[in-house]
Amino acid sequence: MDLAGINPSVRVGRNVHISAEHVQLGDDVRIGDDVRIECRRLVLRHGARLEARCVVGGMRGPADFIDIGEQSLIAHDCKLLCPAAVLGDYVAIHNHTLMNGRGPLLIGHNCWIGQHCILNSEASLSIGNSVCVGTNTNLYSHGYFGDLLEGCQVFKVVPVTIEDDAWIMGSYTSVAPGVRVGEKALVLAGSCVTKDVPPNHCFGGTPARDMTDRLVPYRHVTPDEKLARIGEFLAEYVQTVFPAAFETEPNGYVVRAPFGPFRLRWQPDVDSPACLASDIPLLVFTRRNETAAPPDLVTVFDLTRRQYTRRRTPAEISTISFLKSYRARFVPADRPRVELPPEFRKLGKP
Repeated sequence: MDLAGINPSVRVGRNVHISAEHVQLGDDVRIGDDVRIECRRLVLRHGARLEARCVVGGMRGPADFIDIGEQSLIAHDCKLLCPAAVLGDYVAIHNHTLMNGRGPLLIGHNCWIGQHCILNSEASLSIGNSVCVGTNTNLYSHGYFGDLLEGCQVFKVVPVTIEDDAWIMGSYTSVAPGVRVGEKALVLAGSCVTKDVPPNHCFGGTPARDMTDRLVPYRHVTPDEKLARIGEFLAEYVQTVFPAAFETEPNGYVVRAPFGPFRLRWQPDVDSPACLASDIPLLVFTRRNETAAPPDLVTVFDLTRRQYTRRRTPAEISTISFLKSYRARFVPADRPRVELPPEFRKLGKP
């Protein structure tokens, strides 16, 4: 690949091989040493990182389409071998994880995939937004080995779906072909999941059984509770990350960060651009955003829709990176779901 004309903020390590017909690299992309990519169409969005010795391609030959979202990480020694894969923004896939199969792979925004996982998309694998898949988890969309000519009756190739906010604890947990893990569901460590897990249920054991009578993963939270809680999280953020570089304002802070000053604020409603006036980048958290077009320097976080207006400012990236670990996760309003481009959907529909 000829790197001439690539944005100078892109950093490519030593001994990198990229074979692609079409390449789109966003600002601040990082590609580590000894990375190998074979793909007909490759998209690495703003701030995406591939660490050393990653391999990206298809099961046999180049992939058709690979799209890695903004500020996402594929850590060292991972393999992504699918005909088509789309990863959302702020995804973290940790070292020595294998993603492979002959069907498409979709991983939503803010997902965390632990070390040494197997994500198999032989049929297809679809993972929603803000999903946690713990270390040493196996997600299989196929199960076959026996000789069909000799009458083997164990043959299953069925998509697997993990819905938004689900948490699979890991520690050698397995999810069988055809299983759907529902929204906000919890799968305990060391489980073998052979049937669907309903939303906001807790399953555990081998085979996994319903244990929701002991633990309900989520409770209902009102918009006012969310607003108060986000104020606590932002106080923690400025005191932890910028301990001597912030000033308190009513329902907010002015932060003197190394990358430039910015303002944080939480308020019940945002209903007009006038309430968003600021001479420096402003991040506003509100119960519901009713402003169609905030000013360019303003990122509005809607606590009800769990969406934000993307501006890509350093303040926005820093704040989201702090909140997303376990405090609060948001998806971009202009791309709330990851999906395959229409021309690649023939490869399978997760």
